[in-house]
Amino acid sequence: MRDILTNLNKAQGVWGSMLVGRDGIVIASDFSTDVQEQQMGAISSQILVALDGALKRIQMGGFKRFLIGGSENKLALIDAGQSILIVLMRRDVNMGLVNVEIKNALDLVAKGSRISG
Repeated sequence: MRDILTNLNKAQGVWGSMLVGRDGIVIASDFSTDVQEQQMGAISSQILVALDGALKRIQMGGFKRFLIGGSENKLALIDAGQSILIVLMRRDVNMGLVNVEIKNALDLVAKGSRISG
């Protein structure tokens, strides 16, 4: 799984990614900067729980993707089946190009899950 993340991180503007379980436990990660992975996983799990509840209340269906734009960077949380793909990006990243790489990573994660699960 780490190889998948390393490849995703080669996309221009992406500076790190991780795969966490829905319970917040880190499965794999690859960051080019110092990131507190356990805290990132736990916070992502909390965000997911809040999003799932909100989406159900307003009848929008299940969680698929959530993008947070900060003043300096972006954070994307993407449904990866039994896990969540988290991608950290520069604020000015070309989301069209990164979305292609995210889709490729999700396809590989799904294949890996079927093989090991």
